[in-house]
Amino acid sequence: MLRALFVFLACALSGALVPVAAADIVAFQRGVLIQGTIQPGDYAKLIAFVRHPDNYGRFARTVFLDSPGGDLVEAVKIAHLLEKSHAATHVVREARCYSACFILWMSGVSRNVSAGATLGVHRINVKVGGETMDPASERFASIARRVENYMAALGTPRTILDKMNATPAADMFVISQRWLVEQQLLTAVSYRLGFMDAAQAQCGPEPYAAAIKGKEPLSDEEAQDWTSRIRGWMGCADELRARNQKADVLTIAALIDGADAGR
Repeated sequence: MLRALFVFLACALSGALVPVAAADIVAFQRGVLIQGTIQPGDYAKLIAFVRHPDNYGRFARTVFLDSPGGDLVEAVKIAHLLEKSHAATHVVREARCYSACFILWMSGVSRNVSAGATLGVHRINVKVGGETMDPASERFASIARRVENYMAALGTPRTILDKMNATPAADMFVISQRWLVEQQLLTAVSYRLGFMDAAQAQCGPEPYAAAIKGKEPLSDEEAQDWTSRIRGWMGCADELRARNQKADVLTIAALIDGADAGR
């Protein structure tokens, strides 16, 4: 399915935002930062970065994101690598992850968005020969369905997909942490569905989902206890993610080594 999506999109799609500079891929904290507009060639740049012995450990821990979006085909290629690598994705404080970048964020096994950071989605923009395709055309609808199906396979909630489809390509629906909490989507987007099941089997029930079931606000003591429990649960879940990553090291290596073979 993914290979077919690459072929289908390669000659038709570009990000809704006009690229002005390729993304920077650099070491950041204990992980890797992808920052700037995503452009063709950024997947190869990421592969070259990850191949360096000192950088794979960073990539294995966390991929930080700060991007307004960009080329959708390139974003899907990078998302595939992140997805298969059991990577964790994180939008840092004061950063944004919009448009095609949102696909990268959703490709993480565990996903975080810091306070003060924002996510954003809008309807895809399809261009053929530099001309924007008519959103009412059957071809546009077919492309949009394929992109939506891929995003749904990553675990994107229906509510967010609906917001994406309802937002014109020239606009942006900004997803704040507060909105995710109000929509009771924070848990759904924080971990991949299958991984959440495995993590709860290993680490016990996810504390946040239990906390929001109560109608009354938490007392200071309850909030402190919840904070402690969620930190412990997240630590346990991250250990499980790292074990899965190590167990699938041959698959990850094949993706990296075969990056130049084409898709």
